[in-house]
Amino acid sequence: MSRRLGRDPYRAVIQQFNRKGVRYVVVGMAGINYYARNPAETFATLDYDLFLEPSLRNVERAILVLQEFGFTLGTAAGVLRSVDLRRIVRHRTTLTATTPDGLMIELLLEVSGYPFSELSRDAATVTIWGVPVKVGRLSKLLRSKQLAGRPKDRQFLRRYQALLREEQRATP
Repeated sequence: MSRRLGRDPYRAVIQQFNRKGVRYVVVGMAGINYYARNPAETFATLDYDLFLEPSLRNVERAILVLQEFGFTLGTAAGVLRSVDLRRIVRHRTTLTATTPDGLMIELLLEVSGYPFSELSRDAATVTIWGVPVKVGRLSKLLRSKQLAGRPKDRQFLRRYQALLREEQRATP
């Protein structure tokens, strides 16, 4: 029997990560959205990005938690096989966890510009309904997007800068 995710599935996962000692930092658009002051400042995303400390033990803990919730794990090469885990950690391969109803969590073992130790060192802690969530600093999350240089990241950064300029003009 798998655990229930409830109304906020990501909060439930984070709560279990905290309980099981999984070392993580929320990054990507999911992390950036924690800094929004109102709903108009959030950006749609189809997944929830978690940067994991890239050690075998930590990744194993994260996988066990996700499997307890009924997630299926894999990589771009296919379904996760336990025999591949050492190679995945060594090569810092991204893992994707999905549920049949469309939830997706990406487990990143590297991000552009920052090792885990640096991103986690000054991560902010945001409390969501009693659950502490470690989130990367906004400046580092934005810098990581810039360093990644993917077209979707460049497009987001242009939109984000426009939003900030609009807010500055509206603030008396």
